[in-house]
Amino acid sequence: MIPKLGDILKRIYDTDDPTLDNAARDSAEKGVRIGEILTVNYGIPEKVIYKALASQFDMEFFPSLESVVSIDIMREFSSEFFKENQCLPLIGDPDTLRLAVCDPFDLDILMQVQLTIDRKIKIVLTTPSEIELMRSKLFKGDTMFKQFAGKITREYERQLQIDDSLSEDEIRERTEAEPVVQMVSLIFNEAIKLGASDIHVEPSEHIAVVRFRIDGMLKQYTEVTKWMFSPLTSRIKILADLDIAEKRIPQDGRIRHTINGQLFDFRVSTLPTHFGEKTVIRVLKHDIKLLDIANLGISPSEQKIMTELINKPQGMIFVTGPTGSGKSSTLFACLNKIRHKAINITTIENPIEYKLEGINQVQINEKAGVTFAAALRSILRQDPDVILVGEIRDKETAQIAVQASQTGHLVLSTLHTNDAVSAITRLRDLGIPGFLISSSLVGIVAQRLVRVLCPHCKKESEISEDIQIKWKSLLGAYSLPKAYSAQGCDKCNYTGYKGRIGIFEIVTVNENLRSLIADNIPESVIRKTLRETGFKTLIQDGIMKIEQGMTTPEELLRVVLVEDIIAAP
Repeated sequence: MIPKLGDILKRIYDTDDPTLDNAARDSAEKGVRIGEILTVNYGIPEKVIYKALASQFDMEFFPSLESVVSIDIMREFSSEFFKENQCLPLIGDPDTLRLAVCDPFDLDILMQVQLTIDRKIKIVLTTPSEIELMRSKLFKGDTMFKQFAGKITREYERQLQIDDSLSEDEIRERTEAEPVVQMVSLIFNEAIKLGASDIHVEPSEHIAVVRFRIDGMLKQYTEVTKWMFSPLTSRIKILADLDIAEKRIPQDGRIRHTINGQLFDFRVSTLPTHFGEKTVIRVLKHDIKLLDIANLGISPSEQKIMTELINKPQGMIFVTGPTGSGKSSTLFACLNKIRHKAINITTIENPIEYKLEGINQVQINEKAGVTFAAALRSILRQDPDVILVGEIRDKETAQIAVQASQTGHLVLSTLHTNDAVSAITRLRDLGIPGFLISSSLVGIVAQRLVRVLCPHCKKESEISEDIQIKWKSLLGAYSLPKAYSAQGCDKCNYTGYKGRIGIFEIVTVNENLRSLIADNIPESVIRKTLRETGFKTLIQDGIMKIEQGMTTPEELLRVVLVEDIIAAP
């Protein structure tokens, strides 16, 4: 017969009947468990309640989980599982998994664990506070990732050490060792879980550093020893179908990686450095939902303008901004919008980043003579309606693109300029006459990416004095808006930010602007003319997103080259 919880509490904590009766009544009225009532309303320690509960059901009780949580077993599950469920696996018998829970009646957790792991499960009890304490230690920042990586590295070093004189077959054999495979998989999966856009593996004299670029910012996540670095790099090169014996020249390749049913493309680049090959991997997700104009951060009114531009029968549209500002995503969101029309769309890219059905995509291969200019000439013989040129970087490509835009083709491309108006000057610098620019150009979009404040932890706060001074010196013509600040929580990996969004300025070329471009009028005059017509700049769009609580003044000042493009409104 199961003893009553009240009888056990009277025995181990000297609890009286009136307290138990009152707690039972409150529990029934409020629909709250009696243990919680006894702790909150009557001051009985949580550990006493759960010790009594363990005794009631003849369970082992763990008041503390420090040093007994099994990292090895956690690696057999998705880390999200333990973030979302009130349980943790404990070190113990290899044939029996001890699972610490704080609710002995949660059979759903037991069933989920049983489906994942093939061993007998023994439920033990701990307190909710202890579960939360351990989860905060395990998952805050990169603690769990470092523990996994460190354990794998130590396991590998116990097995063997790497000799630079190994043959290619010996290197290949060692890269297939279980710890090396585990380490590569761990790095890939952790990067995806954290939403990293790039993975950097950077060697130094004694160690190699693994860094992830998350929301545009590089952060170190772990280190690997020189013994692990060589097979780690070779393993990545094998997966990318690169030559593992060649370490003197840069190489580029691709890896197709699947996790939890989601498909990712990894674009791999290796570069010889003084201490070994540096590897950078761009993470590309196959998710068509990402390529939606509505998800870029463009306001509804500007989405309408963008839609009108990309539905024009001919002309040139440029998206400008520095590397990593989201230009490719914007261009492919535009193509995704129109690809279902009865038109022929062809792209020229280096490399191909997004793969879309219904679009002909050409990969540049300069060694084989497939340059932007050569590919563009060939495409014009393929009866295209819309052409995307990944980047216009030389006079020849610019001239062919302009000619294409004037002969019934819509041409989309990118330029590296600070703002929209600067694209006109860049085309002039490439040798395109003003009258050709004015007759072919229909629109220019300039953009940057700013980090988005985490909605779970952001809060309205005073702007720091340093930011106020910097804002006044660079953006004195604009009032400092009401702002929110980044706090940090487990939802955003304690960064205060989660994801990025674009800030934009869009120039549509009307007859007035065409005449200014044709007459080679300076940038400053064109900007002044645009401002007089209510043109919204990158800075103004950024300020609007600050006011909406999407981002911060620090982010706007960080991503916009204010000194280069600011002008009095």
